[in-house]
Amino acid sequence: MRQRTLCVLLLFTALALAQQDRTTAAASPDQPGAEPPLPVIDENACPFEGCSFREWTVTKESALYSTRQDSRTKTGKLKPGDKVTGLTGVHVIYEPDRILVRQPIPELAVKPGDVILRYMYVGEGFANIWANGNWHKEYDCSFITERNGAGCAKGCAAAVTEDGVKEWWVQVRTSNGKTGWVLTQENFDAWTSWGLPPPKTADVY
Repeated sequence: MRQRTLCVLLLFTALALAQQDRTTAAASPDQPGAEPPLPVIDENACPFEGCSFREWTVTKESALYSTRQDSRTKTGKLKPGDKVTGLTGVHVIYEPDRILVRQPIPELAVKPGDVILRYMYVGEGFANIWANGNWHKEYDCSFITERNGAGCAKGCAAAVTEDGVKEWWVQVRTSNGKTGWVLTQENFDAWTSWGLPPPKTADVY
């Protein structure tokens, strides 16, 4: 009898632990539906319409670094008028824009009071967003009103409440063949495929 009672207790204990494990797993931030862990990094990124890795002109003095990583060291500087070749770029989002939903958006399955997270801008009002636990890459964000009142080409169903923290690093090669990384801060010109300057920094990152 004592052995049977012990077996029953062990069985109930095992069931309780299994239930606890399922509850913990459901709350884990790694499960589908949780916000993407930060930072969110996009490799080979050129985050605006017409952006092209080509010959660019330096418009203001810029530091040249060994890498974009925190371990970087300064290896030189670029001067206004210097010509460089853009090789690649990395877009880093430390905090996404937070966007409050004001009207239902059935396509995104969101309702008033929900929050949409906006990550990398890709041009012409399109961006990568996170809504209701799902990614929507290169999504038309013309329904969003910016904090300065701009944007919202149609619908006006949501508005930015917090601007994110973002960086765009580019790797360039100088005219003498030296390569390095530069933090972009409106310091290049004519870097689109049709030779026009990019949007203002605040509009892109």
